[in-house]
Formats: sequence, structure tokens, C-alpha cells
Amino acid sequence: MGETATLIDTGNPGEKSFYQLKSLLNENNLSFKDFDHIIVTHMHTDHCGGVSLIQQEAPLPVFVHELARPAITGGEAEFNRIDHFFTDFIKQCGADPSIHQHARKYKEEIWRDVHYVSEGDEVYIGGRPYSVLHVPGHSQTDILLIDEEQGITFVGDHIIPELAVNAFIEPPVPGKSHRPAPLIQYRESLIRSKGRQLGKCYSGHGKPFKQHIELIDKRLAQQDARCQQIRQVLKERDKNVYEICQEVYPHLKGGIVFLGLSQIQGHLDLMEARNEVMKGERNSITYYKLI
Repeated sequence: MGETATLIDTGNPGEKSFYQLKSLLNENNLSFKDFDHIIVTHMHTDHCGGVSLIQQEAPLPVFVHELARPAITGGEAEFNRIDHFFTDFIKQCGADPSIHQHARKYKEEIWRDVHYVSEGDEVYIGGRPYSVLHVPGHSQTDILLIDEEQGITFVGDHIIPELAVNAFIEPPVPGKSHRPAPLIQYRESLIRSKGRQLGKCYSGHGKPFKQHIELIDKRLAQQDARCQQIRQVLKERDKNVYEICQEVYPHLKGGIVFLGLSQIQGHLDLMEARNEVMKGERNSITYYKLI
């Protein structure tokens, strides 16, 4: 809130989340029509899922990173491309997609008046200018929104004091053959964020916080410690991602296993870049061993 009201992220898809948000706004004497626009910090459904329903009630422009364009405009074909990628990824990990892949159904959601932003662009929140910093890692579309004068920053899920954020495996952009290495990207983004003069930070989950530098150092150290844990797991023999996941995250079951696979794969990408592990393939499954 400021001279105007800006909605940052929209909650989950579906009427339940929509009406929860609407009720909360009513308690503060606001409605969706009081906002000037929507800004989406990244394209995870708990942050962008409400856009379509909100726009049906109030024709708000929506601002989002330019890498979200295929998901927004690609329709069912893009949905299927992403789904096939995850099926193949889970198989390559040595896991069973029929057990470890979330069942998704395509549902058309139309976003209107979409404005795509990129690194260095300026958007307005509450009437004040905020710089856009692209920080891929948690997703490919993550952005920070920084008030350069006051230091106030909306960080989405880039850094959260209460939990260590996952760097999710994602498919390559349409037309490319190689997927991103999200943990490597995430670490690079964390280091970039560490170098910025951030004041009070508002994340997508939990309470506002300061001391972003200390938090980033903690997260980088945790990632290095996880790499050491994976080294211990691989000392016995070469293993696939699912086997490593079972040892590192034995409590994960069913579709939740994907979170562990994504974490392990990200750390293996990092270890491979550091020449700590090498990979090979057997029966279309990727195995890793120590160098």
C-alpha cells in the first residue's frame, strides 16, 4: 500500500484460495478493484494460481518475468511438453513415474493484459519504483523487486528464513535441448542478491526479515554440506539419483519423492561442475560415481 495498492502474488488456483484472499481484503476494507495491477514473483501455482479468477472480477494488468511466456501462452501443447519432460526425468533418476509423478490435468486458464519484465526493468508498487532483479534457481522465473532508495524488497521464495528453498528441476525452454542446472543458478543468484543493498525483505512465506547476507551465507553452507553428504553416499559404489534420494531423504514417499529427486539432481549438477562426480548411463538410467 502507498499512493496506490499493488497485489504481489495471488495464491493458489481455485475458488477456495480466491475467496480466502477476497475475505482477507474485505477485512481491510479492500477489494480486487482497488489494486492497480498484479505482480507475480515466480510461476509456481501457490503464487500465480489465482490470476485468472482475479482478472475475471477486476481487469488488472499482470506483470511477470518474460520466461513465463511459454507457460502462459503455450496452452495444452506446452503443458504436455512439460509433463513429458518430468516423466523422462523421473525415469532417468531410476524412479517410477506411475508412483513418483504428480498426476496433472490440463485446465485452460487465460491471463489477460500480461506485461513481461526482465532484468533491470522498473515496476511500480504502491506508487513507488522498484527494480527487477532476475534470480533464477527456485524457478526459472523468480524475480526480486527492490526499492533502491528505501531498500524494501519483495523476494518471493528466493530466500525464506524459516526454510531452505528447493531449486527445482525444470525443462529447457522451448527450442532448447538442455535443461537448466537450477542449484548452480540458485547459488549464482544468491551471491548476486548478497551483493545488493537490501533492507526489509518480504518473502512469499513467513515473516518479514532483515540480515539477508547472513541468511544467504547459511544457505550456501547448507548446500555445501549436502554435497558432502552425497559424497558419503557414493563412497560405496555408483548410484542413481533415486537411490541417493532414498538414503538422503528416506521419509519421502509417493509424489513427494520428486522434491527429493530435484534436490539431489541439483547437488549432483553442482558436484559435476566441480569435477567431484562423473555420470554414466545404464538401461536409460543415469548413474553417478565419485572421481
